[in-house]
Amino acid sequence: MAKSSDAEKARRVNATIHLLKQRTSASKVLSEMIARYGLSRRQAYRYLQQAQRAASPLPVPEQKSVFTVKLSRTLIAQVRRQARQQRSSISAWVERALRLGLEQSKSHG
Repeated sequence: MAKSSDAEKARRVNATIHLLKQRTSASKVLSEMIARYGLSRRQAYRYLQQAQRAASPLPVPEQKSVFTVKLSRTLIAQVRRQARQQRSSISAWVERALRLGLEQSKSHG
């Protein structure tokens, strides 16, 4: 079975929160999650626990796509080094850098 994306996990926790608001019994919520998503009882229980701890529905992350760019090998090495030093993935590091650059260009333009 394929691993669920962060967006799918958030949607499932949110569905569980919604079910908890409608039903009185946790066992009914578990049964519904198993039937709806084809989950194991253990995984459905994990979603139930997350939903019970959540103060409100979780934000669903935006779907991501691959975006290929050509960069110098020196710059690639610097990005990898920075990401590793910050204990971040390369994608997360580049995303933060791009968002920061876009925010700065908005305020200066």
